[in-house]
Amino acid sequence: MAFDSVRGSDPRGPWCPKCQQPVRKGQPATKMHFDKDPDGELGLSGLWHGECARPYWDTVTPVLERLKKWGAGG
Repeated sequence: MAFDSVRGSDPRGPWCPKCQQPVRKGQPATKMHFDKDPDGELGLSGLWHGECARPYWDTVTPVLERLKKWGAGG
């Protein structure tokens, strides 16, 4: 069966590492990459729902804005 315990084998799409629900086509999503988990084996890296990834972006965005002001961000 396609829904048996193999992660990612669901025909509805890849699974969000945070909420453990499928990320369906057309849903807001963010591809997250963590150096400690480059291939997603630890359940961190992969396609996340937009809302599931928001806490990370809310933390990183102010830092990126400060870097831009200092001329380090392009």
